[in-house]
Amino acid sequence: MFVDVIIPLAVDGLFTYSVPEERREAVGEGCLVVVPFAGNRRYTGVVRAVRERAPEGVTPRPIDRVIEEGFSLSAIQLRFLLWMSDYYMALPGEVTRAALPVAMRLESRTCFMPADPPSGTLDEEEERVLRVLRPGEYLSVAEIEKLLGRGGIIPLLKNMLDASLVTVKEQVDHLFKPRHERLVRWSRPFSEEELHAWLDKLRSPHHEILCRWIEHVTDTGARAARLEEFRRVTGASPSNLKTLRDKGLFEIITEEVSRLDEDDETPCPLNPLSAGQERALEEIRAAFGQREVVLLHGVTSSGKTEIYTHLIRETLDRGEQVLYLLPEIALTVQIVKRLRRFFGRAVGIYHSGMADGARVETWRRQNGADPFPVILGVRSSLFLPYRRLGLVIVDEEHETSYKQSSPNPRYHGRDAAIMLAHLHGARVLLGSATPSFESYHHAVSGKYGLVRLTARHGEVLMPRVILADVATYRQKRLMDGIFTPPLREEARKVLEAGEQVILFQNRRGYSTYLQCNRCGHIPRCTRCDVNMTYYKSRQRLSCHYCGSARPYPVACEACGEGHYAERTPGTERVEEEVARLFPAARVARLDLEVMNRKSKLQGVIDRFESGELDVLVGTQMVSKGLDFERVKLVGVIDADTLTAFPDFRVEERAYQLLTQVSGRSGRKGRQGVVVIQASNIANRVYEWVIRGEFPDFYDAFAGERETFHYPPFCRLVRIELRHAREEPLRLAANALATVLRGELGQRARGPAQPEIPRVQGEHRLHILVKSGGNPPLPALKVFLRESARDLLSRPEFKSVKVYFDVDPL
Repeated sequence: MFVDVIIPLAVDGLFTYSVPEERREAVGEGCLVVVPFAGNRRYTGVVRAVRERAPEGVTPRPIDRVIEEGFSLSAIQLRFLLWMSDYYMALPGEVTRAALPVAMRLESRTCFMPADPPSGTLDEEEERVLRVLRPGEYLSVAEIEKLLGRGGIIPLLKNMLDASLVTVKEQVDHLFKPRHERLVRWSRPFSEEELHAWLDKLRSPHHEILCRWIEHVTDTGARAARLEEFRRVTGASPSNLKTLRDKGLFEIITEEVSRLDEDDETPCPLNPLSAGQERALEEIRAAFGQREVVLLHGVTSSGKTEIYTHLIRETLDRGEQVLYLLPEIALTVQIVKRLRRFFGRAVGIYHSGMADGARVETWRRQNGADPFPVILGVRSSLFLPYRRLGLVIVDEEHETSYKQSSPNPRYHGRDAAIMLAHLHGARVLLGSATPSFESYHHAVSGKYGLVRLTARHGEVLMPRVILADVATYRQKRLMDGIFTPPLREEARKVLEAGEQVILFQNRRGYSTYLQCNRCGHIPRCTRCDVNMTYYKSRQRLSCHYCGSARPYPVACEACGEGHYAERTPGTERVEEEVARLFPAARVARLDLEVMNRKSKLQGVIDRFESGELDVLVGTQMVSKGLDFERVKLVGVIDADTLTAFPDFRVEERAYQLLTQVSGRSGRKGRQGVVVIQASNIANRVYEWVIRGEFPDFYDAFAGERETFHYPPFCRLVRIELRHAREEPLRLAANALATVLRGELGQRARGPAQPEIPRVQGEHRLHILVKSGGNPPLPALKVFLRESARDLLSRPEFKSVKVYFDVDPL
């Protein structure tokens, strides 16, 4: 028996292994196996196929073991991963690596143990290593470095291995380690008389500890408590508890507990729908009878989420599962509370911000007999096992966050969700107030169903939009820091009324760049072609592309005489300006720095929702579906940063972002206000945002796209070439572009430098290929792969890296 295995690495092809007799019953398509690869390294691979004979001329190595703890891929999952590999031009191993949580992608650790006592003399470094190694126990490189208090010991260990001072082996940890908690409980059931007798016998402090525990048990009905909780409730010290255990009153047990955040709250009935929502729900049901995919185009605050909950209830009543996709982890904080209010423990969460153990436990549960009926997550939740998937909801379907930019596979969560649903025979509901041109084109052309919600729920008015001319106010010296008079005045009125403000600035940090006031020098990243962002709170300059950082320079790094002035403000600066103008206002930020800490993220959203904060300053995540009923003003600090990109989608993205962030204002009660600050107020996108008519906006710009043959009227494939040196990169890109143009003509454009020509020490060039005509897209992708393979086979270009991005954003 032999198996073809997908190795979760960027290696092409499948790899064949033999299956020992004793493991054959456990092996099948989709199961996970630990196999040797690239020497003695061990990896967890996925069985693609089972065969009776090995390929001719190959002597396969045996698999090490089969992972049987509830982890395997179904036939549909395998088909989905292979489709993603084919469509997005990624290797199967790259897709598998993205699909499996880190804790399921077991990779061996190189571990060392001392050999027989050395016969010769040792140098000081070798003696130190042997002192920390323990006979009979293998330690990993990381463990040895931690014990030594230093890094970079691999060359030393290699020399010691060559000298037979240490032995080595590849060690693979267990896949899933259950979480355990220690609980304190009665050692046996005690009668009331027995407890009174114990109280008479015990002296302080044991008498008081027992009294407090009896009181706690009486009040709560608890039979046991976590060890930490027992100590908190009773005031018992470890020695106190040991004494009471020795006397036979208590015992400590260890139980397996879940890592998952589950809610025991009793579900509430669904909210009744308005007449408009009920009509839209009926239209969706009818459209699902004819189409697999329906686009729900509803203005901001029209109540799309309420419609989602009714569709979820209908799906669960049929015994089917629901996948509810969101573009950002931040949105799960607020949406999960709403869903659990109606569906309780039926709702599970899955995203990359969860601990590895929790993600593996979710995977294991979804593969078991009692999976979550509803999964709420971001694009990575597409890879979970689903047994009875009936409905996929893609909320805010226009969001670019659904697109994986790097590394491979560079897939789009919305489009991949549609394929996943198709494989399961499920329906897909796309929801947005500002649909992507691609989805709206499919809807108006009849490929998707189309349902509209044209009014806000409860007859609430759309916000009043004010366009503030920053250039004019600056010329008249009327700016107050970064605030125009209209924004400052509207904020004052809203705060004095006890209502809330959201300020949107799509730039992190204090200043997006610094500039010397003497020579004009701008500090830049040494590894990327970008300006360094200044963080005042940390007094550091940081690169958002490679993560490098350095201290804030006191004097100019170029001339040594000038000092740096802050330029374009970021969210830190906006927060500081709010505190200066409105010292009584309670202000917080919501940006990537906050998102990196789950507890702080949830705290900011909860405090703003409860009214403990007055002003929320944030990047684009404040525009993505958050619902705060007391927000009456949204201020866009610098709208020009959204419209200044040389990209055919720039108006579409600016319209979507400005409309979405405007939609946070005045969602309940009186009409809200939006102030958009811009220097180039003649830009046509602002007029469309004020009008708020998306169908007309689409019609005005779609004609231009069709004329110049851009999406949604064609498909794009972007080829990115990378190299540490610019000259071989340019030669390779020109050579590839020449081959492509010879076959495709003007449908192959480039090579051209991207907006950021160098990232993480590598230079980049792009070639853009448009589909349409001959060859069709599948054949075009085969031609592109073969052309790139031929290029890399040339010795002078073997170190060039080539990446494909299908449907780039």
